[in-house]
Amino acid sequence: MKTKLLLPVLLLSISAFAQEPIGSFYSSTIVDGAVYEDKYLLVDSETPIDQSAAGANVVWNFNGLVEYTQSYTSVIIPSVADVAEYPTTNWKVQTRTISGNGENITNYFLNVNDIGGTSLTGAEASGIVLNYSTNNAFLGDFPLSYDYTNTDQVAGTFEGQGVEGTFTGTGTVTVDAYGTLTVNEGIANATPVTRLKTVQNLTLNYLGFPIGTLTQTIYSYYNTDVLATGPIFRSITTHVVVESAGVDQTVSSLESYEATALNVKDVTLPLNKLSIIPNPVNNVLHFEGDKNINSVSITDVSGKIVLTANASNDINVSALRSGVYFVLAQTETGVKVTKIVKQ
Repeated sequence: MKTKLLLPVLLLSISAFAQEPIGSFYSSTIVDGAVYEDKYLLVDSETPIDQSAAGANVVWNFNGLVEYTQSYTSVIIPSVADVAEYPTTNWKVQTRTISGNGENITNYFLNVNDIGGTSLTGAEASGIVLNYSTNNAFLGDFPLSYDYTNTDQVAGTFEGQGVEGTFTGTGTVTVDAYGTLTVNEGIANATPVTRLKTVQNLTLNYLGFPIGTLTQTIYSYYNTDVLATGPIFRSITTHVVVESAGVDQTVSSLESYEATALNVKDVTLPLNKLSIIPNPVNNVLHFEGDKNINSVSITDVSGKIVLTANASNDINVSALRSGVYFVLAQTETGVKVTKIVKQ
């Protein structure tokens, strides 16, 4: 009898410990030329939610959530100005939060390479701007599986709370748990999830002297079967201390995914009129179609800007080495990004 039960028990054990890798930190919300948004409910909790459990087959039940507003997140192409401000950036995650005064905008800037390697290049959130221009915060080579962990040195500049300067520190990324998630606000209902934990510990410096600290912990819960381009639930806690400015502030937020459907902006017609002919390119890059080009930047596959030019239909690229590049053309209707091959 015990022998007969062995195989079913083994299969049950394998099933219980199955987990889906996290495919990407975020994926694009531009589909067939239209930009879509993920709708999240911003919630409070009647009692603090317990996220201390980690490991395999964790059960998270967050059933005391109370919605207080909504936010809308999209992954869009960064502008030329964004790339200039946050070098190597090629993805921009923008969140619009509805408030009594209209909308508050939060931006995260990423560099995502062709094989899934993802780094944080900048952040504009909670009144604080972090620019990882000296050393980007490497998140990982997605997809990431359970037990992945990486600690990376980060550095750059900051401004906020009336203070600006430089920062140094570490960013630690861990896929620390998987299991099921249930919420009373949002779509998760015993939903299989894999959790990504990111922790930043930064020292804030002014004129070379440490003046404060910034500590941030983010828990992001992903499900590969849900349409969301990012996590289906996320908590962010940021603690900033600047003693000289009398700042000791903790900001926390909880976001629960609800839907992806809203078509924000149809970019197909104006931007698709602009094309590069021929492609592959020899010595001259020639634009056809929309002539309202304000400026052009060309980046290599790492996101580094290798050439910039003012408005022109023909750009000399003879100095570029043979290879793959991305052309960002800033027009009156937005940014058109085209992949080219330089012969």
